[in-house]
Amino acid sequence: MRVFTAALIVLALLVLWDVGWWLAGVRPLSPWALKAELKRADTPPPTLIDVRTRAEYAFFHIPGAVNVPYPATLNELALAALDPTKPVVVICMTGHRSPPTVRQMQRGGYTDVRNLTGGMAVWKLFGGDTVSP
Repeated sequence: MRVFTAALIVLALLVLWDVGWWLAGVRPLSPWALKAELKRADTPPPTLIDVRTRAEYAFFHIPGAVNVPYPATLNELALAALDPTKPVVVICMTGHRSPPTVRQMQRGGYTDVRNLTGGMAVWKLFGGDTVSP
């Protein structure tokens, strides 16, 4: 019973975390929606910025993702996503480092920047493509 209660508390905290960022203007993107966007032939794929550490990124990452470890300056992020009008998806391991980066980019003039909900953990769990060197 205690394990169940603890699991519910953790789940509630995760939901509140996501809702809080959503209320702050951080747009979520589910792993399923990102998979669909990456497969579309009629539009270019979004720029993928992975804010995990270099070691986490080296372990596995989404093909085409650019590693800009958190915390990053807006100038560092701009080198990865040069056009602030093109779609950007920010990725971390569990969805907790990427929302502050999304807000930073929004404040810096990026108009279509979203957070991968659940991060790489959920992406990998549900069979998202990854590469490992």
